[in-house]
Amino acid sequence: MPDFSNITLVSVTGLDHAQGAAYALELSARRMAGARVVLFSPQCPAHLSPVTQYRAIAPMNYYEYSWFMLFGLWRFIDTEYAIVVQDDGWVLDAANWRDEFLQYYYIGATNHLAWVTSPSGSGWMGEFSWCSRLGQSDHVIMPVLNGGFSLRSRRMMRALIDHPHIKYELSPPDFVGGEPIEVRWLTYAQNEDVQLTAVLRERLEGVGLRYPPLAVCQRFSLEFAGYHDGGTDPMQLFGHHCRWRRLVSIDPPTVRYSVPRSTMERAFRETDVVQMLLRRGYRVEFATEPA
Repeated sequence: MPDFSNITLVSVTGLDHAQGAAYALELSARRMAGARVVLFSPQCPAHLSPVTQYRAIAPMNYYEYSWFMLFGLWRFIDTEYAIVVQDDGWVLDAANWRDEFLQYYYIGATNHLAWVTSPSGSGWMGEFSWCSRLGQSDHVIMPVLNGGFSLRSRRMMRALIDHPHIKYELSPPDFVGGEPIEVRWLTYAQNEDVQLTAVLRERLEGVGLRYPPLAVCQRFSLEFAGYHDGGTDPMQLFGHHCRWRRLVSIDPPTVRYSVPRSTMERAFRETDVVQMLLRRGYRVEFATEPA
């Protein structure tokens, strides 16, 4: 097995209920012997592995979580790398680890959203529509790389500290209104992974931070499958992250989908992910079908 002593498995949640995050850390740690393990949450969960260090953190909303990840996480990580896990993203198989992952400063699954620059201009493309532009020499495509299960070097965790001229950038929201009134960015531009891997990517590359090609991302993790993932074997994944799939138990490991089976079956290649989980010994549960 690889040496994981220079990696910290870390989960950060601003919510009181952190049991799922603790399960994700424990299951990941079982697969990555030697890695350090830390959980940040407002309350310590009832079941916490003895190898997990618990750090109390104030309750946080989604924005505050992003700010902590961008500006505060590095203060509490002593190793050169960290792998972020959550209750909906964890290590699947350490046998699929590749030392080449450590050549890059941030790796995560490709998201449906990408910032695309072409001769006609620049803008966001969603729902994996950017896949149709791959291979076009006059296009620069920067998919958002998912942060919920991601590998980060210490240099990346300190990037906005060591390079203060590179600043968190937020344009006016796309929507303010509704009942109750809410403020919303349709591109999730306020999220820390969108900032690090798309909004600020060119500036971070300019100070020497390296990002992986798509092929490396596809081996590292999967969120939702895009058409560029058509040939990816889910059994070859190191980990995954998806808001649909949550770890609710580890003995035996149980994944509960937040959507009914019929919705899962309509999603591109999601049945392949379910089959992979079943082959790995997981129980898989689904939300109740609508009446």
